[in-house]
Amino acid sequence: MAKRTKFSKFRDLYEVIEELAVSYTYEGVVEILAERHDLILTTGTLTNYLYRYRKESKELSVATDNSNGKIEIKHEASEQTFVDLKGGKPIQESDTDIDDDSESDNQDDEEIDYDALLEEMKRKAVIKSNKSLLDR
Repeated sequence: MAKRTKFSKFRDLYEVIEELAVSYTYEGVVEILAERHDLILTTGTLTNYLYRYRKESKELSVATDNSNGKIEIKHEASEQTFVDLKGGKPIQESDTDIDDDSESDNQDDEEIDYDALLEEMKRKAVIKSNKSLLDR
């Protein structure tokens, strides 16, 4: 069986360590971890581990945030003119208005499910984040 790293033991004890840090100094936390949990750390290592763990947790929570915050996607309006190359006259003009609530001229256009796209992006971000954690 492979020997566990100190950080993996720390990760398992994180909740306990946070509770201890409320009542004790880091020196006291280090002593308690050594006595009760067989985890030998210096105060500097404890500080470093706390920083690393919180940073990783924050990155992961941002990547997997499933809040129902509204995301507004703005589409850029543009004017297009198509010209008959033989006659040089415009044959179609189109002025797209962002705020136009009228139905599309072409009902066959596929609607884009932005919520599904956002969820897919979040899922990929979590997978990428997990891979980077394993690479360390």
